[in-house]
Amino acid sequence: MNIFDACATRPAPARRVAVCLVALAALLGACRQPPAQTPSAAADSLAAPSDGTLRLATLNAEFLFDGEGSDGRVDFARSGDPQAARAYLRRVARLLARLEADAIMLQEVENANVLRRLARTEPLAGMRYRAHFVQGADHFTGQDVGLLARVPVTQTGRTDERARVGDSGEDYGVSKNLYARLRWQGTPLTLIGVHFLARPDDASREAKREAQAAVIRRLVAREQQAGRVPVVLGDFNDFDATTPDVAAHQPITDVLQTVKRAGPGPGDDLHSVMPRVSQNDRYTAFYDRDADDAVDGPSELSALDHILVGPALMPHLKAVRYVHGYDPARGPDHFPIVATFAPGETTAPPAANTRE
Repeated sequence: MNIFDACATRPAPARRVAVCLVALAALLGACRQPPAQTPSAAADSLAAPSDGTLRLATLNAEFLFDGEGSDGRVDFARSGDPQAARAYLRRVARLLARLEADAIMLQEVENANVLRRLARTEPLAGMRYRAHFVQGADHFTGQDVGLLARVPVTQTGRTDERARVGDSGEDYGVSKNLYARLRWQGTPLTLIGVHFLARPDDASREAKREAQAAVIRRLVAREQQAGRVPVVLGDFNDFDATTPDVAAHQPITDVLQTVKRAGPGPGDDLHSVMPRVSQNDRYTAFYDRDADDAVDGPSELSALDHILVGPALMPHLKAVRYVHGYDPARGPDHFPIVATFAPGETTAPPAANTRE
């Protein structure tokens, strides 16, 4: 979805444009937790890569809808056009296959049927992904968060908790979120997929997005207390104050820092994978400011999507890829992030943050 506008999206481009990105090389009762899923025979047959690595990815897929029936109350390029929606689904499937990820957290998915259809679309169909979806609460856009995984997932759910909006009497939640529990190398992990409120430079939305961050921080803390290692990934619709992106955007909120400060002390903090790539590569979203269907420089690029990793998993981070090299004017208008983890301690854990 458009970076600075929660409801507007560009029309489909009239022609294929050539985009050059070479030069430019985000209280347990409060959670609704369905019973643990019993893996099917197909799920049991899934296996981690033979070398023991784990690849986690995230992508805002930009209105991954079927173009049929009700598409929410937001107009977008393929709305009401099933043929165009099917062609776009194939485009996204080809992009996701390039990632070779074991679990892919996707934002802006319409429903479980669309996610299952994506998993059955070539070339993903041969990669044995299973779709995991929990219905969310965004009744305006109709968007949701979904997961494709080719490693066994033991349980999925979402949090419906809410947090106070600034000094007001209002509270706010995360309408688009999903958590999924799995194990890697004997360690229980919880992937927490998020899609926060849009428009990172809009002061009127600052407090609501910070409330969303507080909700996810509580979920992260509960997972840590239960002995699970959290990974928060998705579209935060916000910038990281400690790691500048390609255009050196600075946030007006404390969203990223709030989610990172998950536990009682610095030793519990989550860490972004973004410092592992050069600043020229730190962009995950395209905003066509002048509506010319082309990337006109770093000013139209930003890092709004993030992967935040628990301290017990961070030493295993082997590689990070920000996947570019395609035309975001044709969609998706975000770019994937892939983080690869390897058994054994491959890197020294980052220094603990200092609490403010």
